[in-house]
Amino acid sequence: MANYTHLCKEQRNTIEYLLNKGFDFTYIGNSIHVDRTTISKEIRRNRIIKNQFFLPFSKTGINRAIKGCEKLSHPPYCCNHCKNKSSCSKYHLYYNAKEAQKHYEASLVEARTGIDITPEEINMINKNIVPLIKNKRQSVNQVYINHPDLLSFSKTTFYKYVNEEIISLRNLDLPRKVKYKKRKSKKSKKNKRDLSLLQGRRFEDFLKKIEAEKKLHIWQLDTVIGTSKDTKCLMTFLLVETNFMIIRLLDKKDVEHVNSEFTKLKSILGTELYKKMVNVILTDNGIEFYDPIHMEIDFDTGEKLCSVYYCHPNSPEEKAELEKNHEYIRYVLPKKTSFQNLTEQDIKKLEDNINNIPRDILGNKTPYNLTKEKYPELIKRLNSKCIKPDDVTLNRNDILGGDDSER
Repeated sequence: MANYTHLCKEQRNTIEYLLNKGFDFTYIGNSIHVDRTTISKEIRRNRIIKNQFFLPFSKTGINRAIKGCEKLSHPPYCCNHCKNKSSCSKYHLYYNAKEAQKHYEASLVEARTGIDITPEEINMINKNIVPLIKNKRQSVNQVYINHPDLLSFSKTTFYKYVNEEIISLRNLDLPRKVKYKKRKSKKSKKNKRDLSLLQGRRFEDFLKKIEAEKKLHIWQLDTVIGTSKDTKCLMTFLLVETNFMIIRLLDKKDVEHVNSEFTKLKSILGTELYKKMVNVILTDNGIEFYDPIHMEIDFDTGEKLCSVYYCHPNSPEEKAELEKNHEYIRYVLPKKTSFQNLTEQDIKKLEDNINNIPRDILGNKTPYNLTKEKYPELIKRLNSKCIKPDDVTLNRNDILGGDDSER
């Protein structure tokens, strides 16, 4: 890749998941939009040894494992998908996303704190290098060229040591440095999503997709939150064509719980029906949707089942149908209402009632009836219920039971 960016926790989760399924580095790299060499380096850098005699990142243990098994010297460099691992008596190396993230974070902290230079080296630099810069006005580049034996670290680190007064120089002693104005921070640290996951998944790509392929089943995806103290939230998933909405209660608003719900949804619908009915997913930029691979891919076969796209930031109008349906949820669960005591049964009842409300845009049909006419298997698999017109309610007590004080 042209610009390297550090992998994030969600990308590491995907790497581990795909390694366990036996996919190669090229496939994994394409899945998270990095080069295969990045995957190779990540695994070799962060694989761990599982043995009671060694710490997870013990170099001695890892080297002994590699020496004992030739396969560990070649991709995938770990035992995650090895068929013989349960019966193998050799040392095992694994790639574990959680451990890899911890190792990465620890390395980052270590790299940004303290100094990697001995007192003897500092004395040598102060004695031999400082006079050349301070008295003879030589540039940093010049002393680096002429004294690589004394300056084994980067120029960036050299300036850092000057700023921290580890080396006996001041910035005024560096003639070229004081001539330059400090660059203004552009505050444009590109989000990893901009550099990877959004490639080919922007709203403009979505518009091109639906223009090129007319007969697509388009779904809109979002979350609805309660109070700021809640951990629970609702995940909403709407079939635009019929306004049929699936609502799921998440214990936490994060990638893992969204992924879990999509794994369940694929299982409930089955791969073929999921592929047939879920062609395109349009969602917002919430970090809980940061792992589109779990929505798109059948991990048993590697087949791509659908395509995920992201709206522009702060543009709810780009998925207006779902936002409109959220109004029905808010009739029962107004803003600043706690979701902590909600149950899956509560949410299923709320979902069924909302899907049985007739809509003008559907020719006065209900989302339930229209979806059942067109896609009866979808209704059957999701166990959606028909509610008689006069029994449909958005009364909070009817749906949740009890009074407001109990909630």
